Amino acid sequence: MFPGLCKIQSMIRFLFILAAAMSLPCGAAQAQQISGEVDLFEMHLGSGDDHFVFDGEVQAGDRHGATFKLSGGSDLGPRIDEVTAQALYTFRPREGAALMAGVRHDLREGGNLTLGVLAVTADLGEIVSAEHFLFVSEDGDVTGEAMALAALPLSQKLTLEPRAEFAWSAQRVPGEELASGVTEVTLSARLRHAIGPMVNVYLGAIHERLVGGTRRIARARGDPGHVTRAVIGAGLAF
Repeated sequence: MFPGLCKIQSMIRFLFILAAAMSLPCGAAQAQQISGEVDLFEMHLGSGDDHFVFDGEVQAGDRHGATFKLSGGSDLGPRIDEVTAQALYTFRPREGAALMAGVRHDLREGGNLTLGVLAVTADLGEIVSAEHFLFVSEDGDVTGEAMALAALPLSQKLTLEPRAEFAWSAQRVPGEELASGVTEVTLSARLRHAIGPMVNVYLGAIHERLVGGTRRIARARGDPGHVTRAVIGAGLAF
């Protein structure tokens, strides 16, 4: 059992209350418009230690609302290494686009971390979407993550989902073993098979690579700075 489980449960309750509170100005009718998904619930298998990853969110409201995100992962075993929870006010200026601002809290071994969040998400056509999240930590460090995702329908039930992600840091963060500039690039592809209107299962592959000075820091402590693994998982929408 993850030793910070009680803290995780408390944080989840707090963020659900905060997300609900942020959606109250939308009015009762809009607040009832709730949807969610578990985009990733998967194992990474292959080179090095096997890894478990999860990523999901719940959205409330319409033009104005709230988004609650929960993600994390670990090497396979009895412990979860890290859980990230975000509660975000969400403004949708048009269909398929959103601006978000709020708070993120990382529960992890070695010390928790709280960050402010600014984000933008947008659909770029019918099959491509993109997002960019900017984080400012309680120590004043500025970092970010971006992702582009395509959903390519192959048949009524099969969808090929390639995605590209990169992370960056505006400055060196020695405590996080980050150099300035782009710090990590991740390329992956998942073949999803729908087994109902709400559930899908998938197979795929993922390549993760540290870059620049961050890779040099990793290599200095014996980490090759890159890994390629097979992916198996499931998704859920509600």
